[in-house]
Formats: sequence, structure tokens, C-alpha cells
Amino acid sequence: MKLQKILFAIALILAGIGTPAAEETSWPAEKCRGFAEAWGRALETYGSDNINYNFLAQNENFIANGCTAQVGICPQSDQELEIANAITFEMMNFGAASTFLPYRCETSSRTVKVSEASPQSVEAQLCRSQLELLLRGGKLTEDEAAVFEAQCTCLERGDREDRAACAQ
Repeated sequence: MKLQKILFAIALILAGIGTPAAEETSWPAEKCRGFAEAWGRALETYGSDNINYNFLAQNENFIANGCTAQVGICPQSDQELEIANAITFEMMNFGAASTFLPYRCETSSRTVKVSEASPQSVEAQLCRSQLELLLRGGKLTEDEAAVFEAQCTCLERGDREDRAACAQ
């Protein structure tokens, strides 16, 4: 009887081997689920009417890619900053490290605030950020990347008459 208990205990211990690894692989998915929920709550709280499409798209793409892409989403408006801060606080309370979050701003003279940007440059910024995200995630073939690159270049030229050609 005592031998059966010992064998049963050993079986339980052996059955538990591998559980920590399973938990490790599920933690990134759990963080991403938490981020997606925090993103949804932030949009409900702060709204999305006056948010740059680039900010929206980058956050949605981050979630769609399993929150694993190393992106640098830079809030440009007060509303975007409030959303980023709210999500940051929520995710820190959730247990995610600050390095998990996609919010980073480069200090560069090239950074253009959305309020200062023309509609063409906003579309070009969105195109570029989506292209970078797709390339980092390995989601495009070389041919698809070339077509996407041509579309972004077309948008960056900002020629209103050729805008329809950019979509091809």
C-alpha cells in the first residue's frame, strides 16, 4: 500500500514535468490578450474620433501579430498619449514588463506630429508603418513587398492626381 502511494506520487510529479514550459509559452499569449482588452477599454474610455489612423493601425497590427513584433508606436496627440498611458498602467498592473509594450518615440527631426502633417503624409506614414510591421513579421513575399513599397513611395510623393494610381 505504501509502495502504491509512492508510485502514485512519482507519477504525479512526472506528469507535472513540462507544465512550467507550457505556462511560459502561454504567458505571451496571455499578455497579448490583456493588451487587446486594455486597448478596447481605452478606446471606449477615450474614444477614437480624433486619433491618427497610423496610431490605430499600429496598435491593431501589434495585436493581430500576437503582440510579438518590436514596433515603435509613438503617440502624437494628447488623446493618443492618454490612451498609451492608460494601457501602460493597466499592463504593468497585469504583470507585463514595460519592454512588452509597443510605445516608443524616437527623438528625431524627422518625426512629424499628425496635427502638422498633410493628409498625404499621414497616409504615407500609415503605409510605411504597415509595411515595416509586415516585413518584420515576415508576412510578405518579395513581390508583395515590392508592390507595397511602390504604393508607399507613390503616397509619399503626394501627387493628388496620381492618388488613384497609388492604390494599384
